[in-house]
Amino acid sequence: MIEKSAETHRKIAIGGIKFSEELVHIRLMAQKLKDTSFSGVLQLIAQKHINIPFISHSTTSDSDTISFCINNDDLDQVQSLLRAATFHCSSIQVIKGIGTLTIFPHKNSFSLLGNVVGIFGKHQFPLYSLCTSISAIAFNTDYIHLDHVAERLATIIELPDNHAPFRQQFCLKQMD
Repeated sequence: MIEKSAETHRKIAIGGIKFSEELVHIRLMAQKLKDTSFSGVLQLIAQKHINIPFISHSTTSDSDTISFCINNDDLDQVQSLLRAATFHCSSIQVIKGIGTLTIFPHKNSFSLLGNVVGIFGKHQFPLYSLCTSISAIAFNTDYIHLDHVAERLATIIELPDNHAPFRQQFCLKQMD
């Protein structure tokens, strides 16, 4: 009989994983004390019925950053809105070919977050932004890496028996 090692690590049970469709990641950075009007930019995007499936905001003592993702089809329109907007931004970064990997932690968010970020670092997967909520943790990386990230995550997580496919089978688009 072979005994299990005390070092055998136990997988973290989660509620599921979902991949987004291919997206564009936009990061707007501005220095503090300037009128960045990020909310104004977001309102312009919303008025055009452009979906923002991911958004996060961070601030430091001297800068503000907003990161959001949009569908590839909306990039030209969003870039036009950004050029026409009246806000002061020190940097606009646009990254194409992004995918959002969303993990549903099922009450394990603290232990899970550190382990997942560790997987990204250990395997040198780019991590453009992340966002947490009470029910999900979302990570933005290169779309082409989503399957590889999921393979690596399988070493530390346990999915439910009835887990749906990672990729959604259909896409909803709001019509004007």
